[in-house]
Amino acid sequence: MICLNCGKHVDDDVRVCPFCGSVIADADAAPEDDPLPINLPPREHAEDGFERLEREEPAPVPAPAPAGKGIFTPAFFLSLLSLILSLLCLLAINSLRGAVVELKNAQTESLGAINASVSTANERLDQLDSTLAKVQSDAYEQVASQSISITKDITPLTGPVDEGKYNQMFIVKAKGNLNVDTSFDWQRYNEATGGWVSVVFTGDATTNEQYGLRLENQRDAASGEFTTILWAQGITPDAAGTYRCVITDAGGFTKTSAEATVEIKPAEEG
Repeated sequence: MICLNCGKHVDDDVRVCPFCGSVIADADAAPEDDPLPINLPPREHAEDGFERLEREEPAPVPAPAPAGKGIFTPAFFLSLLSLILSLLCLLAINSLRGAVVELKNAQTESLGAINASVSTANERLDQLDSTLAKVQSDAYEQVASQSISITKDITPLTGPVDEGKYNQMFIVKAKGNLNVDTSFDWQRYNEATGGWVSVVFTGDATTNEQYGLRLENQRDAASGEFTTILWAQGITPDAAGTYRCVITDAGGFTKTSAEATVEIKPAEEG
């Protein structure tokens, strides 16, 4: 049969149009036999004089949502995977950063320990050098003492020396493998340079006119004792200062006498 509402063919035993949802009435049946009311659209007269039914368009049926278009899309899973990878990378970076900091601290501690060890080693080397130097000095002094012995050391003056005076100032006596012409060197301390300077010594400089000094060396053949005498031979004010005698034997060993200070008293005028 034909649906009077939408005009589409439907099965004869269908009471409701599957297309428009209207109740279908049997055209052959009497109106009183159909208990259901039939809603017919208003009829319109066409220009040709025939009545025609106005067809109602069926209500649009919403299309079902495409499968796979919900929240769990491939883009969602890709974003979730990116987020997980980012978190893993961040955790790895933090772990590496912590490892780097620990390694740096360990290296710093190792360098500190190495520096401490080096400092300790340097201190021990300094101690060894000092000990070695002392041992060498003691050994040298022992050999020098066996080679040279001072039997009479220099005696400090009890008072100032008069300017222009002629007299003995200092006497030193020694024994050993010495030479009367080369073994004795009288020195004066130079305040300006902080060192000792030879002023009168055996050989070519047995006198010093600037200081008014003269050197005399003697040897006693019977006793084998050498005597070196520093004379004041018209001593000058420049001679004021501290003196000592350095004795050198034939083997190159040296021994130094004690030190003594000379003060010069200016000559009285007239």
